Amino acid sequence: MKTMTERQIRRREDILTAARKLITELGYDGVTMRQLAKESGVAPKTLYHQFQNKEKLLRAAVEERYRYLYRLIDEAEIERGIDRLYYILDAVSDTTEKNADYARALRPLLTDPSTTGTFTEIRMNTYRKAIDQIASEGEFVDWVDVDMLNALVYRQINPILMRATERIPFRTFAKIDISLILASVTIGYTHDKALEVAKATQQELTS
Repeated sequence: MKTMTERQIRRREDILTAARKLITELGYDGVTMRQLAKESGVAPKTLYHQFQNKEKLLRAAVEERYRYLYRLIDEAEIERGIDRLYYILDAVSDTTEKNADYARALRPLLTDPSTTGTFTEIRMNTYRKAIDQIASEGEFVDWVDVDMLNALVYRQINPILMRATERIPFRTFAKIDISLILASVTIGYTHDKALEVAKATQQELTS
């Protein structure tokens, strides 16, 4: 495999940054290769040479950013597993709310059966790190299936990403649902923290 030069790496980063900007402004389906070439300051043939087609270019732009953001979340040093899980939920919510137009523009990609698997795997691996941390702390009851629990957590957080611009407090709903689920299958610190958060979140919803 041919190694990219420093100049080629910078040019690739410029192209992918331009792609994310245009996705935000025009929507995922609204971006054209001509616009991408103009925004990134390269000839259209350069885009085709590096990425072959628009779909591969846009997917590379989104996936690279996705992996970067979730890697930052993974690298956070958090002492307890349940606190890590709440940190993930808040980080995903904050990032999605801050970049709501971009999140909305990604819906076609994130709901396409041919591409959604990669992004689901990235997210679920991050949630699984928190679940595994709770398991290593010995705070799950002995019958819990951690794979199933991870899938349940994913189902609660996913609407935050998929429906970012709706005026519904998905973060709050996800937090109370996850707290109630964990409170029913954990002991010790995790159980107590889950109940504490569930009660506080319920008050937030009913106030």
